[in-house]
Amino acid sequence: PDLLLFNGGALKPPLLQERIRQAVKHWFGADRLPGVLENPDLDLAVSRGAAYYGLVKAGQGVRVGSGSARGYYLEVGDGADGPPRALCLMERGVEEGTVLELADRQFVVLTNQPVSFQVYSSSFRSGDKAGDLVEIDDTLTRLPPIRTVIQFGKKAGQQSLPVHIEARYTELGALELWCASLRTEHRWRLQFQLRDTAQKAQVVDERIFEEEVVTQALAILEEALKSSSSPQTLEKLANTLAQAVEMPKEKWPLSLIRRFADFLLEKNESRLVSPAHLIRWQNLAGFCMRPGFGDALDEHRCRSIWPLFQKGQAFSNNQQARQEWWVLWRRVAGGLTAGQQRQIIQTVGPVIRPKKGAAKLAAQEALEIWMLIGNLERLLVKDKIDFGRHLLQSIKPGKAKPQELWALSRLGARELLYGPLDRVIPVEEAVNWIDSLLSMEWKNPRPAAQALCLLARKTGDRKRDVPPPAAKRVMEWLAAHNGTEQQIKMVTSPVVDDRQLQEEQFGEGLPSGIVLS
Repeated sequence: PDLLLFNGGALKPPLLQERIRQAVKHWFGADRLPGVLENPDLDLAVSRGAAYYGLVKAGQGVRVGSGSARGYYLEVGDGADGPPRALCLMERGVEEGTVLELADRQFVVLTNQPVSFQVYSSSFRSGDKAGDLVEIDDTLTRLPPIRTVIQFGKKAGQQSLPVHIEARYTELGALELWCASLRTEHRWRLQFQLRDTAQKAQVVDERIFEEEVVTQALAILEEALKSSSSPQTLEKLANTLAQAVEMPKEKWPLSLIRRFADFLLEKNESRLVSPAHLIRWQNLAGFCMRPGFGDALDEHRCRSIWPLFQKGQAFSNNQQARQEWWVLWRRVAGGLTAGQQRQIIQTVGPVIRPKKGAAKLAAQEALEIWMLIGNLERLLVKDKIDFGRHLLQSIKPGKAKPQELWALSRLGARELLYGPLDRVIPVEEAVNWIDSLLSMEWKNPRPAAQALCLLARKTGDRKRDVPPPAAKRVMEWLAAHNGTEQQIKMVTSPVVDDRQLQEEQFGEGLPSGIVLS
């Protein structure tokens, strides 16, 4: 390189700039240091670039394209012996927004049965063109695969279907793969995340619906959100959609619910038509975006929905609308940043802990808020301790609700579902909570048992695990109160969460096809 452009405030120190110049000189065996392009204000460099890009998208300014730094390849089989091969879908240097149709090649996909699509990338190979077949070797880097079921026909059974493949490199950093049937008008869309491959979850055994089925379901959704829709139509919307796709709501795969989520975000103003519209929009949007991560574009979706929290509740006099508001944010909390979660806690703090003389919350709304707080795993430890102590003081054995004990166990959990390790409360605090629960006489010990085993859970990390005496007290209590074998095992040895346990900890079922890493 002849010149370097330093971009962003982190690169302001001259010492860093000089070290990078020396490193580049060393890497390329150059006889001189590369020059430095002038950038008058590094603190504003990224924001100015984003603003200029926005002008370019509006037809103003000059677009400077560097193209994709990598080529992308799809592993294919031809039934012959020999080394595995991959098809070049997108060569290096392709501009974002490019669509490449591999019209001169015909492929066969297996429908109505589990299949895996394995994609590779390469920043080394040059000269490959879309449609080229190459051997899979060390120049290709494996990306997370999509394991799925391509749905074709209602009673077609397993079939080998000839298709054409079309690849799209989107501006949000995703690779879309469209498979178009050569026998019918059916089309399927698969998405691969290209930029941030460090996933919190894997997508497996997901079903991909025919595009026509998805289009029909979106049309139903659009019609229901119109101002002319009746409360009855809105109330039955989820069942209507389930009938359209011929699959119960609880089994909708990630690819389908994220398409619904995108449409709901696009039509978010429709939620303000009436309380009934708002209730259904909040309920369905939260359901379709849960748990806030897992799909390539979930970070973008969470950025899109966050301004609604900043605007505040609509139709706040409607009890059900307020409850669904808190349910929505609990469901998407896993996709929110630490700063956003802290903003939520600052908002709900005065609501859940009102001053003397203030109006008392309805019991169900209070439970929804506590469940929201429990799912904010990126909160500072001091906030978790503060709210956990307040909740513990309010729990009465004869009147305690399972949701309260669930929230307490999430605040004090030894093993977080998605949060970082530095947000786990200290062992000493967890032991205090355990002893408080053990000292109470429970009419229904089952919710308390689940909370205790999460607070005393064995992780194998000495900094997080409670001392053996505390763990022993919990095991004795579980044995005396019909604790399950799984609960006792969680306290005695590190165990990998199964899907049922993950869903119990999240408070509801995870989307079909998503598995926590």
